[in-house]
Amino acid sequence: MLYLPALPVALCAALFVGPGPVDDLLPLDELLQKGRLSVKAKGTGQFSGTSIQAVVRNTSGGTIRTRIPAGWVFHSVDEGVQDLMVVRDEEFVVSGGASKTIQCRAFCIEGPMRGPDDGEPYRAGGMGAPHLVSVARTIAAGDYPDDLVQSALWVLSNGYSIAGMGALDSSASDTLRMVISRLSGQPPPRYAMRFAEEEGRVCSGRPSAILRDFAIQVPAGAEFTAVVVDAAGHIVYTLEERTELEPGRHARRFEVPVLDWPAGRYAIHAYTTNGPGVHRSPFVL
Repeated sequence: MLYLPALPVALCAALFVGPGPVDDLLPLDELLQKGRLSVKAKGTGQFSGTSIQAVVRNTSGGTIRTRIPAGWVFHSVDEGVQDLMVVRDEEFVVSGGASKTIQCRAFCIEGPMRGPDDGEPYRAGGMGAPHLVSVARTIAAGDYPDDLVQSALWVLSNGYSIAGMGALDSSASDTLRMVISRLSGQPPPRYAMRFAEEEGRVCSGRPSAILRDFAIQVPAGAEFTAVVVDAAGHIVYTLEERTELEPGRHARRFEVPVLDWPAGRYAIHAYTTNGPGVHRSPFVL
């Protein structure tokens, strides 16, 4: 029989001792409440996209696995600066006594407020309102551009027009538009809206222009007219008047400057001299 020389006890222990077990994924709010984690966050100078940098410190002795979940809101220390909501799960593991820096995809949910400066201090915060958490999870599950995400959140957080998300276009973005329509109670957008810029605000929410695409098919030469009418049927703006069109299909993108127009219902009326009826495209201010 083969005998191996005995190893020193200390050496045996060194061979078999590894890192302590990693906890299952634990809720961030619970870890903060129990003092096992601390979070210091600051803005990156942006109000959409990678806009928050969070330094997470493990104040306990064991390794922790957790995440900053989609729907988590970081609250600005300055009440005049917008809060930012995370729209992507940021999962991480941090050893006992160690710190980790997490870059978060987060967006403004207070359009009328000022945007954050680089290094703007934020509190750890907590989960947002249920309807915001719901859309944050939808965003996390998809692949949506930053401008569409930001517009979607403003619809729910500030009551802005869903037209700020742009008109339905049969793309993957329509999935998010339909979710926002359901959560906000606004009909799906059939036109696009651009908001006016205002100093000291991330977004004013004031409509500055309505954008609408038209396709016109004429079998023979015709004259084309497009006007904007108010709820009483009065013409308030002329887009085109008696434009000569050759036979065929014609594309038009209309931009209606509506800054400071009275609130109410309006419609673009488009028609040709050789076609019956009027193509009507309503919008609301």
